[in-house]
Amino acid sequence: MIEYRDYQLSIIELGTSIIEAHDFLYLAMEVRTGKTLTSLGICEKLNVEHVLFLTKKKAISSITKDFDMLCPTNYILFTINYESMHKLPDVKWDVIICDEAHSLGAFAKPNKRAKSVKDLIQKCNSKVILMSGTPTPESYSQMYHQVYGIPNNPFKHCTNFYKFAHEYVNVTQKKINGMFINDYSKGLKKIIDMMTPYTIR
Repeated sequence: MIEYRDYQLSIIELGTSIIEAHDFLYLAMEVRTGKTLTSLGICEKLNVEHVLFLTKKKAISSITKDFDMLCPTNYILFTINYESMHKLPDVKWDVIICDEAHSLGAFAKPNKRAKSVKDLIQKCNSKVILMSGTPTPESYSQMYHQVYGIPNNPFKHCTNFYKFAHEYVNVTQKKINGMFINDYSKGLKKIIDMMTPYTIR
């Protein structure tokens, strides 16, 4: 049986209140602080039955081990890598946990992973926990496609990335092979400010 550290118990309490209020939460916590454990602890406090954990293939065994040690009795956990989402059983997922969520953050167009996650969230009307030690490693603009599939996200008034960029990005131009193209990498800090109510750092 796992004993949570004091700071993890505080995060579980705060995280549960955030996800109950907004249906999503971003755990932007450093490596080795126990994001997996705290996310599973939050699910234990929610009244849910089916939890889906999306991660990279090599992390599946350690997540399963943490779940077995935690031994929650009120929900079933299904863990799979992003590339295998097409193999998911036809279940209504109450909570979807997205590990390494920054990998969903491609722009200006969403990557296949982000599209698949969006479709699943909207099909199941799931609560969502996003997790990353580095939510926006290259640009604040990477936040949009991490959250665009979540109905209550703070940018929901922006129906696509270009509308988001008009409001939240200092769009410049750069010259590539003699042609000028728009550069959307200069996201404004207000992107992070908008995410603050949903984020635990």
